Amino acid sequence: MVEFNDAQGMPAVAEIRKFAALDGWDIQRRYVSFAASDPTRDREFRRDFTMEILSYCTVIKAKGNEIPLSTDALIDNHLGSWQNVELLFKAVLSENGIDPETHANRTNHWAEAGSEMAIAFIAHCSTLIGPAFEAVGNVHKE
Repeated sequence: MVEFNDAQGMPAVAEIRKFAALDGWDIQRRYVSFAASDPTRDREFRRDFTMEILSYCTVIKAKGNEIPLSTDALIDNHLGSWQNVELLFKAVLSENGIDPETHANRTNHWAEAGSEMAIAFIAHCSTLIGPAFEAVGNVHKE
């Protein structure tokens, strides 16, 4: 549970759900891209990712009503400020084992990403070049 002041300045509580195993695996990998993304050029990706993270958060009202943070309107009505969005975004990540301050600081991330791209490129080229070599071999046999 996370305590905050809602859009009307009243004390509020939010409950955070755990990620399913495969969702968590995917989210923690995409968080690195989120942290490295440009807030101006990657607005749609950043907004979609933020909405996905906040969907794991539910505001509990005084009478026990549960309000899922699943739309812009619900977020605006119940959080009211970007500070609350940031607070709950980081709380969801932290509750699910992703430290928002350090998770994207993997020093070897871009080296690994570059290696994965190079391997994929070479594999793709070999599928294109292989038939060409076979054709050349067939020409020399004739």
